[in-house]
Amino acid sequence: MGEVFAGRYELLEPVAVGGMGTVWTVRDQADGALKVAKILQQSDAASLLRFVREQSVRIDHRHVVTPQSWAGMDERVLFTMPLVRGGSVADLLRAHGALPPRWAATLLDQTLQALEAVHAAGIVHRDVKPANLLLEPTGRARPHLRLTDFGIAAGVDQPRMTRAATAIGTPGYMAPEQQHGADPDPRQDLYAVGVVGLEMLTAVRPPARGPTGPGDPTWSPPLPWAPGSEPAAVTALVELLGRAADPDPARRPASAAALRAEMLALDVSALPAAPGEQVAVADLFARTAGVDGPEGGARPGPGHGAPAAGAPDPDATRAPAVAGAGRRRSPRASRTAGATVRGLALLAVGVVLLGLAVVLALGG
Repeated sequence: MGEVFAGRYELLEPVAVGGMGTVWTVRDQADGALKVAKILQQSDAASLLRFVREQSVRIDHRHVVTPQSWAGMDERVLFTMPLVRGGSVADLLRAHGALPPRWAATLLDQTLQALEAVHAAGIVHRDVKPANLLLEPTGRARPHLRLTDFGIAAGVDQPRMTRAATAIGTPGYMAPEQQHGADPDPRQDLYAVGVVGLEMLTAVRPPARGPTGPGDPTWSPPLPWAPGSEPAAVTALVELLGRAADPDPARRPASAAALRAEMLALDVSALPAAPGEQVAVADLFARTAGVDGPEGGARPGPGHGAPAAGAPDPDATRAPAVAGAGRRRSPRASRTAGATVRGLALLAVGVVLLGLAVVLALGG
């Protein structure tokens, strides 16, 4: 048996590691279920604030993944999410290359459904990218996508928590105004959807140094088909995605609902499968028997990056081990440190609420 975190979560396999922490598959000893856990590597104020922010997002939607529970032990905090077994769109692109337009249209429609719910709750995701679009293992049937990782999400009317404008997001997928530290705006997520859609169709990742302002040209990767060889609806889809990824926010569709309506009108997802089409979403966690009963185990096959909910960037390094894994700690020390981390988290919540109260008082 591996390390049992906070007396409840058995750490099974590290999935990926990034700058903010490590993603593991864990067994919840309370119900025996296999889950994904994100463990923060440090408990400074910034990490705790991101942790509290991600824990606070609770959007009940079939295309959104939300946190389930959390615990603290020693210098670390952990929170769990459902295990989404099909990996991510980033994994799908690595495995299959450019996706058929009908697949891309279906995945984009589901992403926009998720963003409609997120934006309706007054939240901007700010980190829409292939690695944060998770997939259920549906094989060659209609895919099922779920948006995850709300660690840098922010409310539209949320007061700025930093003294100076700071770029927050993933280079290449951030809208130009987001790069310059603009306040959260739903159209920033639409920019990312446009870029992700073009990446789905071409398997070309956007450059880290993309457009920096309204005067710059829209990113336009080379298409993997000859001009005129695809149906007119596919050409129209490419043009629509380019409009969503326009460096000028005023020229993007007004909302996720508006972009989705235009996309549905093209009916690209209804196109027939191309001859020899082999795209499928496999169960990446069914390769190791005996970890989670008949449904398979916790370790994805090699080369699949980070297929877990809330996983870091697709460029994140696979982690053979995690600092502190396997060490046994006294129950008293664990309880004391866990209480300290919980206290810090509650303090972070209090600071955020106090800041909101001050802003509202000044505004009144």
